[in-house]
Amino acid sequence: MGTLWCGTRRSIFQLALDGLFAGATSRLCAAPAFQQRMEYRVNAAVVVAYVPVLFKQNVGGACLTVEQTAVGQETVTRLDFAAGTWPHRLKGFNRFGATRETVREENGALTESAYVSFMASSHEKNFSEAREAFRTSPHSLPITVAQGRSTSAGCVFRIEHSTVPADSSWQDCLDLADAFEQTPLPPAAPDGECAARVLPTFLYTLRRVLLSDPPAATTFYTHNGKVYRLRTRSQVAPYSNQVVLDCSISGGTEFKLWLDSRNRNALPLKIEFRPKSFLRLTLEQEKHEPDKTSF
Repeated sequence: MGTLWCGTRRSIFQLALDGLFAGATSRLCAAPAFQQRMEYRVNAAVVVAYVPVLFKQNVGGACLTVEQTAVGQETVTRLDFAAGTWPHRLKGFNRFGATRETVREENGALTESAYVSFMASSHEKNFSEAREAFRTSPHSLPITVAQGRSTSAGCVFRIEHSTVPADSSWQDCLDLADAFEQTPLPPAAPDGECAARVLPTFLYTLRRVLLSDPPAATTFYTHNGKVYRLRTRSQVAPYSNQVVLDCSISGGTEFKLWLDSRNRNALPLKIEFRPKSFLRLTLEQEKHEPDKTSF
């Protein structure tokens, strides 16, 4: 059974579009004025004592999309990010997750933000436990689903634990998001950090930083009733036309983005982060069809 949380407390990966918000989105999604999409291949490195000891290319895939639609003074921005492994390239090892965010603005001011996010539960704490996970063949995969919404009335969020068929993959993520977002959330309530103000979601906040192109910035977003601080600092990579954006989130999460310095409106060319202390993932722009040959 899911656990319902209303008010404040608790971070990535994000929608319950109901009432007026759902109506606005259904009207606007028919004719988006702006769309971007970037596909990535995922490379993985196992790190021991800060030293990569095992490296594999194309162990998974990812996709990031942005869609923006405007009618009059109303703008709706929708962002989808999905990523996961290619099980056939990792002896059946299957992990994936996604986030969907929708942010509504009127006359440039936020009026509502919402998200649905989920991730296949991963309990591996070290390399030995991760290696053991390769040997199991479950009939279903446990996932954790989070939904949230922020309005001027406050915020509300819910965290649930569920399962999906074992043959699900990251390519099913957007369909899963469609299903999860159908569960309505109760009315937002003013409480704690989210009281009486509309706060943006994570991907939306990061996108605004990319568009504004500051050398350094500190911005804020909400996830599961808690406010997080996102700090960014950019620098030009030597011998390339790329800008490296170092990002950190309050609580210790760090990641990097590589951007085209000639077109800062473009989506990141490369993303690097460490979901586990022993694992470093690099998402690189996919220019060809994914290589699905087993090895």
